Amino acid sequence: MSIHKLERVLWRLRKICPNNDNPPWIELKRAIMYECGTDPITYKNNKSSLIALGWIIHGRGKTLKLTNKDLTDS
Repeated sequence: MSIHKLERVLWRLRKICPNNDNPPWIELKRAIMYECGTDPITYKNNKSSLIALGWIIHGRGKTLKLTNKDLTDS
């Protein structure tokens, strides 16, 4: 797992759900499956890495919140 793969995951998530800063968790799971693999451990590790970087946070219910830090940080 690298920063480039995590950036690709968020790129795909934004492609799947355009103009939506609160996509459902299932769409994040699909984006991780396309970019990184289908193993449940892969999903868990990538999700926790995105949270640790502060790129996503928990939203209400079954949604997450994109913080857009990946776009503003260089």
